[in-house]
Parts: sequence; structure tokens; C-alpha cells
Amino acid sequence: MAADWLIDLGHSRIKWARLDPAGQPAGFGSVALADRAELEPVLSAAPNSHLWVSAQTRPEAARWLVALAERHGLGMTKLTTGAAELPIKPSYDSLGCDRWLAVQWPWHQDQAALCVIDCGTAVTIDIVDATGKHRGGWIMAGLATARESLFDKAPGLPRSGEADTADIPACHSGQAIARGTLLQLVGGIERAVDATCATLGTRPGIWVTGGDSAAIMPLTRLQFGTDEHLVLRGLAMVARQC
Repeated sequence: MAADWLIDLGHSRIKWARLDPAGQPAGFGSVALADRAELEPVLSAAPNSHLWVSAQTRPEAARWLVALAERHGLGMTKLTTGAAELPIKPSYDSLGCDRWLAVQWPWHQDQAALCVIDCGTAVTIDIVDATGKHRGGWIMAGLATARESLFDKAPGLPRSGEADTADIPACHSGQAIARGTLLQLVGGIERAVDATCATLGTRPGIWVTGGDSAAIMPLTRLQFGTDEHLVLRGLAMVARQC
């Protein structure tokens, strides 16, 4: 049966969902970008379907998806920032499509000042004021990205496992890297939220998404809600218009 598919081509993972009869994403799935071939049997089982795509990834992965759609006769719409009539307009042209889509559902739900924190390959923070205006944000290296960049520049450094705390000084260099990179993000996110409060003149609702959010956000002093599928929900809002 034909279906509308929502696809978030990220920097390290591909997430997808099907648009259900109520216009909401359902049947969520995800794979690492390197394992993207696993998506083909999912999509090819529904001929004459349409793909709604947000692509913030390596060009070869986007080309792979285009070729997949052509092989199986699937329609495809690759979203670009600001290309659809959504409530929150981008504040600048180079805003990533994933960031633009991720703020739409929180605004639709709350109609109030908000902050979206996406903890993935990069940690992105976007703020929307009480009038629904996107006020910009920040981009930081994500947890794995920061660690791998450090090891790349200083390959003699020891590696360690994941850190379960950021506040306790480490007594081993590998542990110090694990905790230090975590502390860096915890502090950076908290500082960004403080700056957001000053910019907006109020404390916004905080929405959190992204694969590393469970490792980072509980160590902050912030109150927040979690939704793993904000980009897909934004794509669903676009698909419902068509």
C-alpha cells in the first residue's frame, strides 16, 4: 500500500517513520548511516509511496536515497529551510533544515517561548520567542565528535569508557577526557539556556532530542521534556499540507 514516509538523514544516523491516517508519524525506525541499506526493503515494500526528506548529511547518502527512490518508483520531496509554510520562519538562510523542522512541533504544542536542544553529532540549541520568532541559537561539537577530534589531534591520549558523572575530578587521563568532554557540554548547554533567558526576558520551555540526550541532559540543572522525533514531527507537518 502506498504511504507517505518521513526521513531524517542525519550526520550519523537515518531515522524514519510512516505518516499515519491522522497525519502523525508512526512506526519509527533508525539505523546508523553506514547501515543505510537496511532502509531499502522497508521503503520498497510500499510502491508508489512518497518520501519527505530532511537531509543534513554527506552528499553520497543523499544521492543514495535519490537512487533508491528512482529504482522503486517512489516520489520524493527534499525539504530545504523555509521551503514550506510552517509557523516558525527561519531567522537566517543558512539555518539547517533539521533545526528549522525541530522547532515546529514544540511551538505547535505550546505556543510559548521555547528552546530546543538536540544532542547528536553536533549539539544544537535553538530559541523561539513568545511571538513565534526564531531568535537564533548555538552549535557545539557533540559528545562523540569532541572526543574523536581530541584523539585525532592527540593520538597518544588514552581512551576510556563512557562517563556517568561530570562533576567529580578524574584520576586517570582517559577518564578525565570522558568526564571533561561531558562537563564541557553540560556547562555549555546551561550557559546557553541562561543566555536564552536573558535574551527572551523569560524562562522558555525546554525540549530535548538527539541520541546523546540521555547521557548529557540529566547532569544539567535544567527541567526539560524529551521527544526523540522532533524532526520527523516537523516533516509530518509539511506532509499534511500536501
